[in-house]
Amino acid sequence: MTSILNQLNFIDCQKSADMNNPDGIFWLGYCYEYGIGVEKDENQAFIHYKKSADMNNSNGMYQVGYCYYSEIGVEIDKHKAFIYYQKSAEAGNSNGIFKTAICYRYGIGVEYNLDKYSDWIKK
Repeated sequence: MTSILNQLNFIDCQKSADMNNPDGIFWLGYCYEYGIGVEKDENQAFIHYKKSADMNNSNGMYQVGYCYYSEIGVEIDKHKAFIYYQKSAEAGNSNGIFKTAICYRYGIGVEYNLDKYSDWIKK
């Protein structure tokens, strides 16, 4: 992933997003979130993460959850954060699997449930 970040370029991400590539749309959101080649804009970051999530991009799903959890371009909503973490987990995203487990462990956006925590953390 570090090599991808070293090569991240707003113009290339924009071109990929313009071709409706879910990964390109995700990375364009990343550029907006961190101000890579463009002025930082958390609202645009969220919009692009959500669009990639709607295209079944597991990284986009995870990032939408993270945005809801951390108030990036949207108001904090722990339940929506959990929903998107779980969607990404169900799509096989390792970060989503971990966050889904943690949400169950601490009752973040979902009812506390050690059995479900244990199920998710083992995946």
